[in-house]
Formats: sequence, C-alpha cells, structure tokens
Amino acid sequence: MTSRPTTEGLTLTLELSPGQLEQLTQRVAQLLADKRDQGFLDVAGAAAYLSLSRTAVYHLVERGKLPHHRAGGRLLFDKRQLRQWVEAQR
Repeated sequence: MTSRPTTEGLTLTLELSPGQLEQLTQRVAQLLADKRDQGFLDVAGAAAYLSLSRTAVYHLVERGKLPHHRAGGRLLFDKRQLRQWVEAQR
C-alpha cells in the first residue's frame, strides 16, 4: 500500500498485489522506452535487433516488406517502426 500527499493536501491510497505491481512496473518501463528517441539503426543494427541475418534484412527491404529510410545511400531503420512491424507479423 502506498500513500502520497497531493498538491491539494489529499491522499491517494493504492493497493496492488505483487503481480499487479510487477505488471505496472513493466508497462511503465515499456512506455518510457517507446518514447525515447534512440536514433536510427543501420543494417547490422536492424539485423541484430530482429535476430536476422544482414542478407535477410536486405531481402525484406528489396521486397518492400520492412520499414526503412534511405539517407545518403545508406539504409536506416527506426527501432520503433521495426517493433511495430514485428508485432504486425503475429
């Protein structure tokens, strides 16, 4: 049980089981991680993130299956878009 005074002098009491607290902690961590700009990954980084070979990443890009960006002749991948792509593959 956690009690915390608010700015108006009110107290909020929240009772969570250990399992609920763990779920809440994981969800907050995920939301914070999703909001951080972690920059772009190169082909090697995208391959490592997706547990694929570099060849597989190039193949998916050539077929238009994998979200990517091109900048100065380089392939770049947004980690957030890759995660969304993985979740859509289920």
